[in-house]
Amino acid sequence: MKHKLIQILILLFFSISCNAQEEDANLILSYPEESEISFFQYPEGTFAKAIYKSQAEATNVYPEQLLESIISATNQEWVNYNTLGGAEKASQKKQSHFDKIMTMDKDNNYFELDHKLTFTVGDVPTAIIKFFTHFEGMDVLSGAAVMQFVDGRWQKTSHPSLSTLSIIVMRMKSEVLEGIVLQNSDDPNIKAIAERVSTEAGLDLSLLEEEFGSWYSPEIDETKIELYKDPRTW
Repeated sequence: MKHKLIQILILLFFSISCNAQEEDANLILSYPEESEISFFQYPEGTFAKAIYKSQAEATNVYPEQLLESIISATNQEWVNYNTLGGAEKASQKKQSHFDKIMTMDKDNNYFELDHKLTFTVGDVPTAIIKFFTHFEGMDVLSGAAVMQFVDGRWQKTSHPSLSTLSIIVMRMKSEVLEGIVLQNSDDPNIKAIAERVSTEAGLDLSLLEEEFGSWYSPEIDETKIELYKDPRTW
């Protein structure tokens, strides 16, 4: 029984992972030249748990509520509701998946929220939340969820062109990403990165992606990776 629960929770984790490379993209990526980009670090002990008993309770007014709705979903219609594009884009779950969600210990299976990056994509409010999974019988795993505010509620989405940014949000230490986004770090290394990825209009997400890529190619820059990478992440 525990083995089956572990399997279903692994599937749940990967279904919300922002790193899903879907061929059928459900958003068009376009970073505006001038866009308000914000960073928020969650207080220690901020969790998203399966608190909802029905889809009607899950209004998804905030990104965090969407995570709670995702881990609470006990039928396919609810999964579709949480997904941008609905049934056409949602992952199809077996009844065994929903059975496990209904019977799992809700206090011992949850997402621990770490930090959040918010910005706009084609004028659509977008958020990427870094989290850690806490599931019984499993090691703690890092992940990131990409969400957009469409039709009056937050919905999960994925797109290959957002993969790099979501990996950046997931892998970076909170203090490093905060220093880059808010340009408030006293660390000379972080300040240098912030300057390289910013223009007069502020942080340029495309430049941040280029900077990130340069740490891995053509050679791995161990010094910079040691500086920015959260050791708890993969």
